[in-house]
Amino acid sequence: MNPASCTLSKGIRRIRGNIVEKATNGFRGGLLMTQKTIKVIIAEDEPSCRTFLKNILSRHSNFEVIGEAADGEELLELAARVKPQVVFVDIEMPEIDGMSAVKRMLEKNEELVVVFVTGYSDFAVEAFEISSFDYILKPYKAPRVEKVLDKIQAHFAEREEDLVKLSSIFKSSDKLYIRCGHELHFVDANTIYYVEKERKKTIIHTTGNRYETHEPINDLEKRLNPADFFRSHKCYLINLRMVEKIIPWGDNSYLVKFFNSNNDALISRSKVRLLYQLLDIGSE
Repeated sequence: MNPASCTLSKGIRRIRGNIVEKATNGFRGGLLMTQKTIKVIIAEDEPSCRTFLKNILSRHSNFEVIGEAADGEELLELAARVKPQVVFVDIEMPEIDGMSAVKRMLEKNEELVVVFVTGYSDFAVEAFEISSFDYILKPYKAPRVEKVLDKIQAHFAEREEDLVKLSSIFKSSDKLYIRCGHELHFVDANTIYYVEKERKKTIIHTTGNRYETHEPINDLEKRLNPADFFRSHKCYLINLRMVEKIIPWGDNSYLVKFFNSNNDALISRSKVRLLYQLLDIGSE
């Protein structure tokens, strides 16, 4: 490695040392688990049964009854308006029966948690066939309802844990997810040479591929580790780990050369000065 490249590499390590703690906190801190309120609708044509369920739910601070319905038609209208996460549905209701209403609701929200309530165990098999979460037989018994509530809470806790894991992948400084048309690509950030804005497209140049996306370069910059990626120009974002040398090009720009690549990126004169400051080296 020539002296200039050696100086550049040492300077880059200095940049990373100065800001890596901040970058680590921002990119690898993860998400805090927060106890969110689970929004519930009770659909039951008997007022006393609605009251029974509502009283049990009121003992749990993480459940919130956001609406009540006395028939299937009212349930559909209410659900479309308030967007519940959980519905307790009596199978035998006037206007539209509970099962028919739920089938229509699941078409719009397949993640909806459905608990059927019925006085007939024969309905249990059919209830599970249309993706119900659980069922409760009448007459209501508090221990059975509590057991279902525990199951629902465990379900949402597991779902939130899965979302946190996915989020940690998306926010990882070592991975960049890129929307290319209808496809989603997960790219190892360490393989990226540079990101380039070209008219209405953004192009990601890597060691083995070239990805085109309509995502703005500014958005991609936010998802990459600032300890490694430097905005060298309004149209370029370079991976400092991949830089071999920077050479003058014209009056106001410099060319960025990369290891094992014939492609070049631009760096403006003002950004060169900024980079030299970060590297703690003088400019000629």
